[in-house]
Amino acid sequence: MRLCFIANPNSIHAQRWVRYFAGRGHDVHLIGDKPPAAAPPPDIHFYDLTRQANTRKLRYLTWSRTVRRLVRTIQPDVLHAHQVASAGWLGTAAGYRPFLVTSWGSDLLVGPRRSWAQRQLARWVLRQADYVTVVSNDLAAMATQLDAKPERLEVAPWGVDRAVFYPSASDAMAEEKPLVLSLRAIRPLYDPLTLAAAIPLVLQAVPQARFAVFTYNADPQLLAAFQDKLDILGAAQAVDYVPPLPDDGAVADYCRRAAVAVSIPVSDGTPKSVQEAMACGAVPVVSDLPALRPWLRHQQEGLVVPLADSRALAQAITRLLTDDALRRRLRRAGLEAIAQFADQSVCMQRYEQLCQQLAAGQRPQPPAAPPGEDR
Repeated sequence: MRLCFIANPNSIHAQRWVRYFAGRGHDVHLIGDKPPAAAPPPDIHFYDLTRQANTRKLRYLTWSRTVRRLVRTIQPDVLHAHQVASAGWLGTAAGYRPFLVTSWGSDLLVGPRRSWAQRQLARWVLRQADYVTVVSNDLAAMATQLDAKPERLEVAPWGVDRAVFYPSASDAMAEEKPLVLSLRAIRPLYDPLTLAAAIPLVLQAVPQARFAVFTYNADPQLLAAFQDKLDILGAAQAVDYVPPLPDDGAVADYCRRAAVAVSIPVSDGTPKSVQEAMACGAVPVVSDLPALRPWLRHQQEGLVVPLADSRALAQAITRLLTDDALRRRLRRAGLEAIAQFADQSVCMQRYEQLCQQLAAGQRPQPPAAPPGEDR
């Protein structure tokens, strides 16, 4: 198939998508709505919209005409927009069929609640799409509220590459200084200041603990506030900052070293970073959000804490660092959950099947029960 994606070329998720389909032998084209931070893979045809225009107020008007012209030149079997916002607007404006839209989370859970304009744009995209995929049941409910047609909507997770993300044979707690890994970017959505407040509380109980914080895509002002807070609380010496890593293998190595993985956003879809950490044997501590409940349950595959509660977060992390039996039980259950619900080889086959059906002029049939719903 010839497939054309519209996506942020710097997103690790978009990069994985295009690499997967190119690796399967498909002719892959990527239209980027952000300036690329690095050269795209050589087997991908890449088009940089930002080289034409990047003026904030006018760019979508210019880009819409460009995308419309590009897709008619490329003539893809499927046009696939990654995110309802931005990429979805451009794909809808192109007026090309078949048109597949995949929501990532905040494009439905945050944007449409933030402004009337984004709500109307989301409705426009979801009404016009031939098919819509989301990664969780609550995203499906939100898409339906925004006029997505149920017969054209499917919960379809992306999954984890278990050939890359796999557990270590040794126990992470065997390390002299057990590692707690913060998985999400230092941005407001992911509530890093709650973690900063929790770190000194953990150190009171487990003074040998170390914390590692991923700094990819960080908000510079929020990162500075995070570091300042740790300085004030006297916990800065226990925290390492991990720069952007070169590939998935390097991310997996960090996850394998971690005993505990933390993800505490205020809204979420189905976070691949959490699933990847679980696949590597780290036990997750996550905020209490509906999207996670089908596959990550409190005290069964991980620990769930209330939103913005630093004391509860510290207690959960401390509990995992001091209760080996609990941590090992949750680790085993987490590995089983990933194998059952989040194996990329199965999940991405479904997306390839969706593209094949759309390319053939067929309407895909959503499965009777989304993954994990029957648990």
